Amino acid sequence: MKLHPPAADELVGRTLASDVLHRLRADIVEARLEPGQRLRFESLRSSYGVSFSTLREALAHLVQESLVVAEGQRGFRVAPVSRHELEDVIDTRIFIEAELLARSVARGGPEWEAELQRLYEALEEGPGHDPVQRRDPAWQVRHMAFHEGLAAAAGSPTLLAMRALLCQRTARYSAWARRLNPEMPSEYGTHRPLLEAALARDARTLIEGVSTQIRLTEQIILQEAGAALVSG
Repeated sequence: MKLHPPAADELVGRTLASDVLHRLRADIVEARLEPGQRLRFESLRSSYGVSFSTLREALAHLVQESLVVAEGQRGFRVAPVSRHELEDVIDTRIFIEAELLARSVARGGPEWEAELQRLYEALEEGPGHDPVQRRDPAWQVRHMAFHEGLAAAAGSPTLLAMRALLCQRTARYSAWARRLNPEMPSEYGTHRPLLEAALARDARTLIEGVSTQIRLTEQIILQEAGAALVSG
């Protein structure tokens, strides 16, 4: 059976839906849309320049990512934040990260090692251990890329997708806490031991090092924004 390409208007529709999804997600993760904020269609349509149906599609997708909550006939809100959810996200992220790192260390080959070295060198080109300069978005991107690289050889797209969603939810808490306190530190520790553990195929040391950094992120968020988090 011959497959016909989709009509041009369908492609445009998909492009617009993808674009608004990415923009909405970024605005939520970076806390420009605040936790608990009601997402009114008229306002969103004005801001993003798309139809109600495109907005609804994007919001439904973000509900699946736990960034938006649906309120029945009342519409949508940005997902709220809470101490319990943060702790749950961090615990689950560490659990999944440990499995991914163990698999990646066991399965990674020479290409994985070379890519890790490249990502580490790109990271070290940045601000070093200066917590103020580490707030630079460009450094944050390189930091995430290095950690993604550590897990990249795991061979499980499902676990990697789950990890990405949990990292996204953690990033939202960090961005929200930083909006409450722009001077919030960004302490991630040193990354050389992580690289060395990965190259030495020392899964235990690598898992402990990455888990410690994730816990440090949690501690900073609680220190800077804990008073604004509901307990439930």
